[in-house]
Amino acid sequence: MDEARGDMELVPGRNCDGCVMCCKVFPIPETGKDDFAPCPHARVGEGCGNYASRPETCREFFCLWRLDGSLEDDWKPSVAGFVLHDPAPWTLLVSGDVDNPDARQREPYASQIRQWAFELKRRQMLMGARCGDTTRLLLGDREVDLNG
Repeated sequence: MDEARGDMELVPGRNCDGCVMCCKVFPIPETGKDDFAPCPHARVGEGCGNYASRPETCREFFCLWRLDGSLEDDWKPSVAGFVLHDPAPWTLLVSGDVDNPDARQREPYASQIRQWAFELKRRQMLMGARCGDTTRLLLGDREVDLNG
């Protein structure tokens, strides 16, 4: 079944298939789950143990790997160790796993993320990375810590 987010279609054939990275890095207000706290329903390698009655927040979210066919399979969050998404005001935000905070700095990710950061900066758009209590503005040639 093809699902859509706004006017964006999901990439055919792609599904979460056991990935629970978004369950880990995002808050779920309906349940009181905080950022970067494990969801009690997340089953690593299996998926959501509460899938049929999951909260609306979970039903509405799709990572960019599910939405952008140009991203190869190694960008799937469970493989990459982070989630690519685009919440306002960010054009692109990398939300990392606190248990693997350096994942975005490994290849093949680091050089591509740097390239995107340069391009988005040139277009005066925001790209960032967050992991735990740290949020950084990515500018391609440097990162700016937004936590002070």
